[in-house]
Amino acid sequence: MAEANASSNDRRSTLIVGAITGAFGLYMCLVGVGMLPPPSRINGPVWLAAAAGLAFLCAGVSVMLRGLIGMDDRQSELPADAPLWVLVTYWLTAVIAAASLASIGTWIAFGYGDRPISISGPFTGPVGEDVGRTVFGIGTLLSWFIVVTLARHGARKIFGKKI
Repeated sequence: MAEANASSNDRRSTLIVGAITGAFGLYMCLVGVGMLPPPSRINGPVWLAAAAGLAFLCAGVSVMLRGLIGMDDRQSELPADAPLWVLVTYWLTAVIAAASLASIGTWIAFGYGDRPISISGPFTGPVGEDVGRTVFGIGTLLSWFIVVTLARHGARKIFGKKI
């Protein structure tokens, strides 16, 4: 009985964390599309808030799905008997969240306008926008590679074919 109660508490906690994360993401999405005012100044286009919010919203949905089907923290893969809608939603949220984050990096690296990037480290002096954009550009390329890899892996899981 104690095991069932612990499992019930774990599922409830997972659902609560997912709902809070998703609600925060929804708030940021609504700010990003202009339906709610931003809480403070945004240093870029408002769509950046929507992109960040979409990443949080997708993460919240993904966590709630884990709670709904009873996955615990030790499980990294969905159960083999998970319904198709869960499988599709789980992978789609991963791809959308990764693409949202990659789009933010893309804007920082390649978007029009000045970026107030200032980096300093123990072995370098202060570096400016050019170095910052270059670093973000490398990260952006890696991020889009991850998006494509996630999409291919998810499609293979869903369709069971080599894509």
